Amino acid sequence: MKGLRSPFPLVLAVLGCLGRINLVDGHGLTRRAVDNPGPGGFIRHRYPSVVPFGDYIYIDGGQMFQQNNGNGSNSTQSDPYTSYPVNSTLSLNLNESWTNETVEFRTIPKAAPLLGQQVYWTDHSYNPGAFYVWGGKTMDNGSPPEDQLWYFSADGSGGGSWSQLPQGNYRDFSQLLRPAGASFTQSANKGYSFGGLVSRESDHSIQKADPGYAVKGVVSYDFQTNQWANHSSESFGEYGTSLYGCAEYIPFGPNGLLVFLGGTQTPVDVKGEYIDGVSWITLTLYDPVTGKWYRQKTTGDQPPKIERACSVGVRGPNNTYEIFIYGGSSVAYGSTFPDVYVLSLPAFVFFRSNSSGTPRADHGCAVIGKGKRQMLSYGGVDAGIDASLDASLGLRVSNMTGDPWKQGLGVYDMSEMRWTSSYDVDAADYESPAVVRDWYAQGNMKTMTWDNDELKRLFVNGSSSTYGMINDSTTTEDLPKDSLSSAQKTGVIVGSTVGGVVVLTVISAAIVLIWRRRRRRQSSRASSTINEYRPEPWPKDSPRLRSTTPGTMTTFVSSQTPVEPVEISGITRGELPAEDVKWTYELPVPTPRTTPHATPRLRPELPDRKFSH
Repeated sequence: MKGLRSPFPLVLAVLGCLGRINLVDGHGLTRRAVDNPGPGGFIRHRYPSVVPFGDYIYIDGGQMFQQNNGNGSNSTQSDPYTSYPVNSTLSLNLNESWTNETVEFRTIPKAAPLLGQQVYWTDHSYNPGAFYVWGGKTMDNGSPPEDQLWYFSADGSGGGSWSQLPQGNYRDFSQLLRPAGASFTQSANKGYSFGGLVSRESDHSIQKADPGYAVKGVVSYDFQTNQWANHSSESFGEYGTSLYGCAEYIPFGPNGLLVFLGGTQTPVDVKGEYIDGVSWITLTLYDPVTGKWYRQKTTGDQPPKIERACSVGVRGPNNTYEIFIYGGSSVAYGSTFPDVYVLSLPAFVFFRSNSSGTPRADHGCAVIGKGKRQMLSYGGVDAGIDASLDASLGLRVSNMTGDPWKQGLGVYDMSEMRWTSSYDVDAADYESPAVVRDWYAQGNMKTMTWDNDELKRLFVNGSSSTYGMINDSTTTEDLPKDSLSSAQKTGVIVGSTVGGVVVLTVISAAIVLIWRRRRRRQSSRASSTINEYRPEPWPKDSPRLRSTTPGTMTTFVSSQTPVEPVEISGITRGELPAEDVKWTYELPVPTPRTTPHATPRLRPELPDRKFSH
């Protein structure tokens, strides 16, 4: 073990048994030895991220609060608990049923920096899976890491390992602001991050303390090409910013859509008097392929203006899509909330659950189980709101109470809309809650008013657009494709088959004729030019074949969309100086520090990105 603060091994060994060892990793970030205090010592876990992978759920990042000495025997009124950045990645087994009191966490050593409020994206193209981690802020007021993307490779048995991933377009990647508290979601092959805050606790190029500056732009990361891009968010809200909101990828239209839920908005230079919660009366959606923004009014029982909630999305069996939003906090109300709300699409209607959880914010949620019926909530805090910007935006933990859920675990049956303390491995498949089914069955979809005809076509005529709650007044045009009668289906199948055979025959004949013509032309050209062929010299000086030294790579012109500049106090990051046009080499990984606490060495290849308020 490196970086031990004390020179006395015996004393450290004793303290290690008590779970009070302080370690410093290579990033200068404090680490603790105990991350699994158990039901008796657990108080709260703030800013955790919950990532499901097949038969396991992974929990990573954030700040752990546990009773002193692990069992409360040393707790006092003035010092009731110990808090520290979580040192390990935790996992839970989903192959068997458990309760929140009996289940045991597995701890996995973590090489990545110890941060909270990070962005997490899962990549299922790896077997058995991996997830990427970007952004976030330090939990102990230390210095953040340099520009890095880390990923965790699962091993299929509840374990795994951490590695750092070099970037294909590192220069563009290094110009992105590293946010904390951003909204994030993903499609199958791309991850998206919107907004958040940037400060000296999250980005080493920023000098302003927390809360720092609000971040504009929707950042995307392509899992397949390893490329980053930044897209404009000027069409969102009043300032184009979003703090502590939620985002979900919804499968409507040819490209899918991103929907942004809750949170707050503020000018880039954060001012307390301008912070305002985002209303749920109108939702904002974004097409990540076309770059178009849409707005749509909602109906039903909308949530209050809240931030720091968690959300999950699940497809219903009748071509609906439900988003469940739980918890959150509000500066206006000065408290945290216990409520669960359901947003059903394509109706854009809200329902409020009669089964409340416990008040919490800064927690993580995920859909678990093969039937996708259960939502797991883990962690979070219950505390008053700190409206002062002297230290940070957010919740006071001085009046935080112990978590009423054992080990911070709560399970919500999304079909029954009720909370339990246990996970059921044999739970049935998800179906939309009864209140949602009844709403559609009563023909209420016909009363819906769309704010935009183009958006309506994405939901009603798109690839995943139809709704399946039918009553006697529903016409054939309103039915989903899989709701036609047997006779209609038979006619469609027969007609499609006959038409398909004719089309295939014509296409096949055309392909044969084109192939024969091309072959004759190729034979003729080959016979007339073979005697004129002369070998070219080997292109030793070709830039693509020129060798490079380790740690560098040659930069070529990219067709990627340029990074959207983010203006902070009149200074733009992402816009390189004129002399940078001649810059031809870039580092795939950051230059290491000389010592764990040393100031990072400036890279001559990149412009100085230091700027202050």
